Amino acid sequence: MSKTCYINYALNKFCPYLILFVVLFWDSSVNPINAILAIASCFFIDKFSFKTGYSLAYCEAHNINLKNN
Repeated sequence: MSKTCYINYALNKFCPYLILFVVLFWDSSVNPINAILAIASCFFIDKFSFKTGYSLAYCEAHNINLKNN
C-alpha cells in the first residue's frame, strides 16, 4: 500500500476530532451552532470509521487486491 492511503485515513479519522476540539474550546461560550457542529462531527467520525472497517473486511473476505500496482 502507498503512504497516501495511511495519510488519507489519518486525516479523515483525526481531523474531525481536531475541528471539534477547536470549535468547542475556541471561545468557551455556549452557542447552539457549536453544539450542532460538534454533534455533526461526531456523526461523521462514527460513520466514516464504520464504512472504512466494513470495506476493509469485505475486501479481505473476498480476496480483493488492495495494491495499486
